[in-house]
Amino acid sequence: MKNWIWLLLGILACAISWTYMHRVLLPWEYHVNVERGRLIAQMGDLYPRWVGTRELLLHGRNPYGPEVSREIQIGFYGHPIEQSYDKPATEIIDEQRFAYPVYVVFFLAPTVKADFEELQQSAPIIFAGLLACSVVLWLAVVRWRPPLVVSGAMILIVLSTPQIAQGLRLRQFGFVVIFLLGMGAWGIVRGQLFWAGVLFAIATIKPQMIVLCLVWFAIWTLGEWKKRWPLAAGFSMALALLAGSGELLVPGWLRYFLEGLAAYRKYFPTTSPIRLILGNWFGGAISVAVLVALLSYAWAKRTVEAHSPEFVDLLALFCIASTLILPLLTPYNQALLLLPIVVLMRDWNRLPRFGRMAFVALLAWPGVVSVLLLFHPPDVDSLRRTPLLPSVLVLLIPFVVCWLYFARGESSAQVVPRVAR
Repeated sequence: MKNWIWLLLGILACAISWTYMHRVLLPWEYHVNVERGRLIAQMGDLYPRWVGTRELLLHGRNPYGPEVSREIQIGFYGHPIEQSYDKPATEIIDEQRFAYPVYVVFFLAPTVKADFEELQQSAPIIFAGLLACSVVLWLAVVRWRPPLVVSGAMILIVLSTPQIAQGLRLRQFGFVVIFLLGMGAWGIVRGQLFWAGVLFAIATIKPQMIVLCLVWFAIWTLGEWKKRWPLAAGFSMALALLAGSGELLVPGWLRYFLEGLAAYRKYFPTTSPIRLILGNWFGGAISVAVLVALLSYAWAKRTVEAHSPEFVDLLALFCIASTLILPLLTPYNQALLLLPIVVLMRDWNRLPRFGRMAFVALLAWPGVVSVLLLFHPPDVDSLRRTPLLPSVLVLLIPFVVCWLYFARGESSAQVVPRVAR
């Protein structure tokens, strides 16, 4: 019965999240962004990539060029953006450029003749499906087979969180990267190193999200080069093919991409949770120290086997470090925590009691607050940020996950998980 209760809780969490989003959060965002004239429509993160792909493949235009950027901006704002970056940060407008590696167009190519409104409606369903598959893949990577209803409950609870809900609303490509990362890790565990490398190369469509995990895979490959070289071969060949094909479409695309990244840091400045809390100087110093310690530990463990607990632990630590020290503050990037959270769920009985209570409280907060705001709706025709209350604690999640990961203790009473064979 307990397993079915978890499934019912997962269904309830999704129902609350969906209802709150459509009755409170989306109407409030529409008022703040559209009715007040900031945007002419809520286009999401998919639109710049889709326009860039369409203009390149149908009309041969450089997706990084000013003409395409102006078209994207007109779709968002109704007019092109002309601004200088010496203004206060609050006055700088997101320029909504095509800011991905050019080879992302190969994966969006089937959509260039689609109606964008239909694409907007189908994209969240596809991304949610990829996230559900990612949970299943991580369960296989950690060799844990919970009952099917428990797996379903975990997927539903993940999809109900504010971080994932935000990414689905924005149609975030980061969820594709998470799926590719999980698929590649599963391939390594199953001994399919070449194809895992190919998947990691494709995942570089959003390089800033996966870079630290790629560092761990590189270190691990060097640990037993004679056995693991196919991972590097698959990655190098696939990346060369993607980048080379992109060069045929847009000669010099890498220069355009790097210039776009430099501009992106000016019109959409972001930071890491550690820097946000501790400040740029002290937070930066702590970030460097964490990175050096993690790389040193990874190098010491570079010979571990793919099926060993140490391999999974190192990958989970690199995922946690990515959310803490890289400029990935936007909540949807916390999808990187799926692997460490799956490990924590598997090792639940090894966690300190207070830690379990804190984790459950953080997970329950969005649902409880959403229910309260549904019964006592805030004014959605206001600039007051009350509708964001369910997501007010999301910044704490990476820190709590990191603490719990290191707080796991050895327990003789631990229930040994059923291992996938």
